[in-house]
Amino acid sequence: MDNNFMVKKLAGKVQRMKATRKDLRFAKETIRSRFIVGLMEEMEESIQRFNIVMGINNDETVRHETCMEQYFGNGSKKKNSNSHPKVEKGSPAWQLLAEKNSFDIQLYEYILELFEEQREIIDSYASSVVVTPA
Repeated sequence: MDNNFMVKKLAGKVQRMKATRKDLRFAKETIRSRFIVGLMEEMEESIQRFNIVMGINNDETVRHETCMEQYFGNGSKKKNSNSHPKVEKGSPAWQLLAEKNSFDIQLYEYILELFEEQREIIDSYASSVVVTPA
């Protein structure tokens, strides 16, 4: 049985159903057309992108700073609020997960590409936003 949780979720399938290539294509299109993607490996840049799109990138209020520190850490010690076990690529556990989640892996690889593509879009958006003093 496959898992491919994200592809199924984005394709509107229940988990007991099998994911297909068509579902993967639909998931990719949904991600491209509806999401600004972020990456754990690029946490600071991802959060900045989200803030730019939401119009709060230049928010320097205490409330905003406290929120950012609470959820993502402080300074160079940015973190994910949830810990995740590490699985070494090539290990038996990794092989099993990869076999059962091949479409999710392809979706993740697509998201890595999309992250780079969206950089230019976000940069142009950020430069076009005019901040008016309160």
